Amino acid sequence: MKKEIELWKSVMSCMLIVALMLCSPIEMIAQTTNNRNNVLESGTPLMLRLNEDFRSDNKADTGIINAIVDTDVYSADGARVLIKAGTPAIIEFTVESNGSWGKAGKICLTHATTKAIDNKRVSLRLSNCQKGGSKLGGVIALSIIFFPIGLLSGCMKGSMPKIPNGTIFNASVIQDVTVE
Repeated sequence: MKKEIELWKSVMSCMLIVALMLCSPIEMIAQTTNNRNNVLESGTPLMLRLNEDFRSDNKADTGIINAIVDTDVYSADGARVLIKAGTPAIIEFTVESNGSWGKAGKICLTHATTKAIDNKRVSLRLSNCQKGGSKLGGVIALSIIFFPIGLLSGCMKGSMPKIPNGTIFNASVIQDVTVE
């Protein structure tokens, strides 16, 4: 009886394996690997170049900066250009304003968008923060040298960062995009 049960388990296991092999999506897997020339994969690196000088004026906490894609971006298999160099891009930024006692301002670039060759929107991830100049040392020195009137130097603010035209930022694609 025990041998019959083991034989039955073996036969069922073999039948299950054959059924899985026949029903598996091998054809879909083959199509997916053939269509990799239309896929812009998540994590694909690209470079964005500013095409204007940027200065924060402390009026807005967020905003956009105009940029362009610096080099061609290729498909997952490297056979097809999916984003051409020179394609416009928009970089979103947030600002931490400068403050009293010489505190420097800070601009963080965290998100960007551009378009693929078929005009599909491509979301990009950036992680770049620029910091302005701090004047804390000068404030402390003036406060000590000209005490107590020097304490008024605490009203001095640090500077905001400036990002010149032509600055290049590294970005990456957030999610897979299929391009027609």
